[in-house]
Amino acid sequence: MPAQASGTGASRASSPDRQGSLPGTGSALATSVTAAAPRASVLAQAPVAARWMVIGAAAAAALLGAAALLRDDGSLDRIEAAASAEHAPPEGSAPRRPVVPRPSNAVPADELAAANAGGVLALEALAARYPKDPAIFRALMLRHALPPPYHAASLAAAKRLLELDPGAAADDDVRRVVSSAAAGPPEAASAALDLMAGAMGSQGADLLYDLSVGSSAIKERAARRLAEAAVLERATPALRIAHELRVAPSCKARQPLLARATADGDRRAVDVLAPLIASKGKGCGFLGMSRCAAPCASIAGEIKAAIQAIEARTGPAPGAAPAPEGR
Repeated sequence: MPAQASGTGASRASSPDRQGSLPGTGSALATSVTAAAPRASVLAQAPVAARWMVIGAAAAAALLGAAALLRDDGSLDRIEAAASAEHAPPEGSAPRRPVVPRPSNAVPADELAAANAGGVLALEALAARYPKDPAIFRALMLRHALPPPYHAASLAAAKRLLELDPGAAADDDVRRVVSSAAAGPPEAASAALDLMAGAMGSQGADLLYDLSVGSSAIKERAARRLAEAAVLERATPALRIAHELRVAPSCKARQPLLARATADGDRRAVDVLAPLIASKGKGCGFLGMSRCAAPCASIAGEIKAAIQAIEARTGPAPGAAPAPEGR
């Protein structure tokens, strides 16, 4: 019992130094102990809290040393280079992923000829193998257009052909197939108008104009598609001025367009302008027995000059009669 009391008292006497209630006492004690005994004996005799403090200080010193090393950019670069070299494949070894050669987009001519002779199924099988060759889709378009025409399939092939080769819009066969589909069933006609208004560019706008001035059952639909801003934007200057002359509501509205017609117009502009200065032999006046004046007689001289300038630049239409005189 006395020994326990003595130990308790020693513990209480040393507690102020551990808590730091007496300034400087803990530091002095630590210095004297370190100087008098080896480090191992100090750690063995020190309280548990003091041991953790020493371990923490050692860890902090190690971190500071590592940080000092990493602050050197050259050291960091050397470490990264060593890691990369360790994981790099041996020099001269083959790549991990073999490079697959890009297949050719063009079908051999003999295969295309054989498939063309074999019919639609053979061409479709070839198209699956060479999906980027326009020649196959041109052959499919023509095959589906044979009597009886399969308009939907033919237009689908034409659409793919135009995606691969936009210049094919000027191909006479493409124009013929699309125009023929426009005269077909309603669904085929709608698809044909869509191609004319979109993928066929200025060539499609030309076809829409031809339909709008003709006598087909879809002339009104063609006229509406032609009037779309996106379609007119893709049209040629010659087509735009012909269209504007045609839809202008009066001779006065056409008058300021004559300068553009002179510079850009073609036969289509002439076809719009010529009737405006042609008079009828009869049908006007008393009992309709008098000659009728030209619709735009007031500007007939300007219109005639524009027609002559266009024909001088583009040449008259084959077998065309001279421009009529105005009154």
